[in-house]
Amino acid sequence: DGEGDRGCPTDGTCRSRRAPPRRPRTTRAHRTGAAMTARPVVLAADDLVTAGWALAEAERLHAPVQVVGTGDDVGRTRTTRRLRRSSPHVPVTTRRVADPLGADLRRISATAELVVVTAAAGHPALDEAACPVATVPRTVPPAGRVIVGVAPWTAPAVLDIAVREAVARDSELVAVRVWGGPDSDLGRLLPDTLAQWDLALSRVRRDLEKTLTPWRTENTGGRIRLLTVRDDPAPLLVALAADAELLVLGRSVRGTTAGTVAGAPVGDMVATVRCPLIMVPDVSTLHSEPGLRRVRSGPTTSGPGDGAADTRRRGTPV
Repeated sequence: DGEGDRGCPTDGTCRSRRAPPRRPRTTRAHRTGAAMTARPVVLAADDLVTAGWALAEAERLHAPVQVVGTGDDVGRTRTTRRLRRSSPHVPVTTRRVADPLGADLRRISATAELVVVTAAAGHPALDEAACPVATVPRTVPPAGRVIVGVAPWTAPAVLDIAVREAVARDSELVAVRVWGGPDSDLGRLLPDTLAQWDLALSRVRRDLEKTLTPWRTENTGGRIRLLTVRDDPAPLLVALAADAELLVLGRSVRGTTAGTVAGAPVGDMVATVRCPLIMVPDVSTLHSEPGLRRVRSGPTTSGPGDGAADTRRRGTPV
């Protein structure tokens, strides 16, 4: 019948009839082909919600996970094993640290990509960490947009990370510039006041567009939306984050020693925000390696319109 003993044609064009091997299951992060960074996502918590968020973030950043904690070796080991079972392809290690959110925070954050803590314990880490810090609430919202607060003194590193997070999540990025405050009676506005507000709004809008220009590339520009609002920064950002997946804020060169973020007490802000929050320290404290900028398309130094000179004078981050 023209076939050999294996059911193949005698012309040498035999093809195996076995089904092709199944491809191993990979995550979206691994399909991008990016190399894994040596800097870990440091998990300084043992609850399931925060640990799960840290693992998902490590997958997005192509980074290993390091579980740190005090002398509770049983708890750290249990968390480590749970994460390894959930994502075998993500390296997970454990490390005993005497005071991860206190005396040892600067040391462990100096070599980390990101420190992840619970929102309840996040305030000290936001003040002192040398790398970005993520605070995770008890309930993590579903997929949604990423919100980033942009002030005239916001460092480019904040936008680097905001864009990176939006791209990794395939989400819309809303860049918010808040200006002014409730210093006028809306029921007694005069025409001159409205004209002044219109001029100020146009100027703020132009400044925001100029600030975001380096990041509005062919790959990212379509997902970035600009929003300028005259309001109190903290309540507005909390309201916008109500249905967001992530809120990204920056810490100026004076840090949060003034006790405020966007004009509100740090503890109140973290406790009120319903989504995870990433606080990015001043660019001078970040790593010099390009680990944080793998998805970045903007500059690493301040450009026109981002108010770099204001970082020397202002301490309230947005």
